[in-house]
Amino acid sequence: MSSSLGTAPVAAIDLGATSGRVMLGQLVDGKVELSLVHRFANGAVALSTLEDGADSSALAWDIDQLWEEIRHGLAMAFAQRPDIASIGVDSWAVDYSLLQQGERLGQVRHYRDPRNELAVPALEASFDRKELFARNGLQFLPFNTVYQLEAERHESRLAQADTLLLIPDYINYLLTGMARSEWTNVSTTGLLNLESGTWDAELSEHLQISNLLAPLIRPGEVVGTLRGSLAQELGAQGEVRVLAVASHDTASAVAATPLTSAQSAYISCGTWGLVGVELQSPVLEPRAQESGFTNELGLDGTVRFLKNVSGTFLLSEAIRAWNEQAESDGSGSVTLEQLLAQAEQLEVPATLIDPQADSFLAPGAMPERISHAVIEAGGERPESRAELIRIVVESLAESFASQSFKAAELGGFVPDAIHLVGGGSQGSLLCQRTADRAGVPVIAGPVECTALGNVLVQLRALESRPWPPGEIRELVRKSVDWVSYQPRLAKNLV
Repeated sequence: MSSSLGTAPVAAIDLGATSGRVMLGQLVDGKVELSLVHRFANGAVALSTLEDGADSSALAWDIDQLWEEIRHGLAMAFAQRPDIASIGVDSWAVDYSLLQQGERLGQVRHYRDPRNELAVPALEASFDRKELFARNGLQFLPFNTVYQLEAERHESRLAQADTLLLIPDYINYLLTGMARSEWTNVSTTGLLNLESGTWDAELSEHLQISNLLAPLIRPGEVVGTLRGSLAQELGAQGEVRVLAVASHDTASAVAATPLTSAQSAYISCGTWGLVGVELQSPVLEPRAQESGFTNELGLDGTVRFLKNVSGTFLLSEAIRAWNEQAESDGSGSVTLEQLLAQAEQLEVPATLIDPQADSFLAPGAMPERISHAVIEAGGERPESRAELIRIVVESLAESFASQSFKAAELGGFVPDAIHLVGGGSQGSLLCQRTADRAGVPVIAGPVECTALGNVLVQLRALESRPWPPGEIRELVRKSVDWVSYQPRLAKNLV
């Protein structure tokens, strides 16, 4: 690997559903070095806090606050390294911004907004689920962009818009003034026809967005250059390119997952758990749809054949509820780390829950909903917070193990290992119990896999020579530490 790449750092803007970060990355002595510059909170907010008179049940993202945090983080990055060569943006999928003559129309609605489920039967009156799967290969989820747009079609602002951009594409637009749509993220919307590899004309016409769609762009291509006034505000020196990366955060994470073989499964675990395998072509047979799997596009034309399952959302929501209660009644706050340490000492619960149940989709009152699910499954109400946490961890481990094997089966093989990356890889109990239940090693790490994939695509694009297939993952293996959890003999061992 050329050491000359170390002379030019790149900036990664990585936006997750609960937090965002700006990071610097560069090659030093043949290894990628990442450094955190700025981390900030993110999450759903009531639309009524951003728009007067809005429906109190509607949810949105505070995109203006995110943009302020991004600019602050980039200013800090340029203060550290004025020679930043490029910027790349990745984020969660499916949500979008509507623009009119360059200005955003209203707020960016949140994928957990209740309006989406109401739109499902309306869209499926014209395109049933089998037909949609044949077109786009996607797992049915009520928050897929096509259902959001069906809901949008019955509101006023869609008719006013002239541009529709997904979240990372909108941030790229704010950075450069150029409207482009990066295809790995577009593949999560339901609007990309897998057969043609382009926007689905018939579906787009039905949703009345044909004239709003921006040109498609692939990872590594140049979106544009940092706007002059913004470059001056941020302290940039010279021309800074904004590059398309694999802008769906899971696509970036999978690109940087150090898969040990083509028969390895992966889990990108954050708020969601994205469980799947990497394939060279989509799996569109009916049993893939029946099993709830999805075909999303990855780096270099690969297919991320995966299933969206619940990740750490149930855990973080339970902690949030308990700490809100502590604020009101004066009891002590708790941390997930404390409760996990206690949970590890408990026996394996006899009753598990289904973390994918619709009852867990929305935020709020999570401990009570989990307790109710345990009772509904034939168990007894958890006696302690640690017991409730153990039930959730054990249920997630069972879900991760079973879905990893199902993804591999549909892909035509048996997995020899499971790579667990992202924030969830820091949970030793979750990793060990997934290995125990799967019966194959779980290789945990890296944590910042999404930002690493973002950085690596930029570094490759800046290189003066093509990188052979597999070189990104080879570089990851040289650059990061990971932990291997070996399966214990009996899956019910604590």
